[in-house]
Amino acid sequence: MNRRPSDEILMAYVSGKLAQGPALVVAAHLSLCPESAERVHQFEAAGGVMLEQAPVVELAPDALEKVLARLDASSPTQVLPPVRHLADMPDGLVLPSPLQQYDIGKWKFLAPGVQWSSIGKGGARRNRPMLLRSKPGMVLPEHTHNGVEYTLVLKGSLHDAQGDYFPGDLIVADASLEHEPAAGPEEECICLAAVDGRLQLKSLLGRLVQPLLGF
Repeated sequence: MNRRPSDEILMAYVSGKLAQGPALVVAAHLSLCPESAERVHQFEAAGGVMLEQAPVVELAPDALEKVLARLDASSPTQVLPPVRHLADMPDGLVLPSPLQQYDIGKWKFLAPGVQWSSIGKGGARRNRPMLLRSKPGMVLPEHTHNGVEYTLVLKGSLHDAQGDYFPGDLIVADASLEHEPAAGPEEECICLAAVDGRLQLKSLLGRLVQPLLGF
């Protein structure tokens, strides 16, 4: 594992400032990388010290009554449907624990030799994380980003002009990077990805089908 998130990204994760999709990608990385997880623990401890040192503010006299009233007015707890994992995974691949509580859709065509699967449901599709699955040696569509792209390698390897990435590596790419990642030649590559913004596919075919794909 050679690529870990910066301290700025980890602090944004700890403070809850990352969007839901990128936060899930970072959480999945933390479940695979003890070094990053320890760094997050250090930031959480520092945040706890800051809270202990913050001045005490008295609650309003009716604060408890207002909270109880809001609880009484809330709707009854709904029974959630069971989580569905519809995308078949290669033998031996166990998804990171943070993904286990999300619906995972069936594999869909993205490009020759490349498939994608949505994670979760509700809201705009482009704001949700996705799984990407590439056959050995296949090149993902060339693209740049309107925002920041977070990609976590789960299986196989990924390569672009910036370097080589292996299971557990987290790649963060902003709008300044235009790249064409390729799966390694040895085995298929599966990645977890989310974009805080939107992909900008460079090819004519990519631009034509992107509205149909929803991201």
